[in-house]
Amino acid sequence: MAEGDTEPRRTPAEIEAEINREQRRLAETIDELVVSARPANIARRQVAKAKETGGRILDEARALVVGGGAVRVESHLVEPEEGSILLKGDDEVVTTYQSRRRLPPEAVILAVGVGAVIAVGVVAVIARRRRT
Repeated sequence: MAEGDTEPRRTPAEIEAEINREQRRLAETIDELVVSARPANIARRQVAKAKETGGRILDEARALVVGGGAVRVESHLVEPEEGSILLKGDDEVVTTYQSRRRLPPEAVILAVGVGAVIAVGVVAVIARRRRT
């Protein structure tokens, strides 16, 4: 060892083996990036994200209408692990829900009645337009 060195010297074979390991690791990382950056894969992730968001909104709307079990209180982004690669749009959102009490039966009956009146009105307007 030279003065000031704290590690033992490595042989050329050890250095070459380390270089080969790093090249393989970098090649795998590049392959993963190429796969995840393909337009079809990006589109697939975005569609899945939209479906998930739509499902969450539908669940919340259903909970408000029928007095379901939970309502969203807060949402926040989760920080990715150190050293991970995060593509735009791959954020993970954590949502906190809170239980809410059920709607009184009178409110549900009223909402169903109003919906039925609107549906009958729309059908009547469409039928009238077809006759003229």
